[in-house]
Amino acid sequence: MKMHTLFESSRRAMLVMLALGAAALTTHQVQAATAQPPIPKGVAMKSWQDNGSNGQYVLQLLEGKALSGKESVNGKVASDSDCTPDADGLSHCHNIIELANGQKMTVVDTHNMHINRCLSPGEQISLKKIDKTWMLATLFKK
Repeated sequence: MKMHTLFESSRRAMLVMLALGAAALTTHQVQAATAQPPIPKGVAMKSWQDNGSNGQYVLQLLEGKALSGKESVNGKVASDSDCTPDADGLSHCHNIIELANGQKMTVVDTHNMHINRCLSPGEQISLKKIDKTWMLATLFKK
């Protein structure tokens, strides 16, 4: 009788551990899917929902050399991909930007494309450094 009780206790403990592990994994996946990067300091934007308003986009450097100095740098949008919205309705579009000096960089444009459109290949932009990994892109007016 003791062996049966010990087996049942072990079985219950294992089921509880499996359930807790599955719940923790699910919670982590949901948080990861909806977690947004913090808005960089000094940017006058209350939410990523506003990113792209008035033709200005806050972009995060993903690959390439960071901007240096305080001068603006001109570039051209070469691509727009990975635009599927997350659970918050925000897209984290990847854009390749070709700079006037020939360098290329890949950036992430976190925005709600139902409010403010994506950056489009062929568009000319001006980039200004915010900090080591963030920059402000302004569309050239046509």
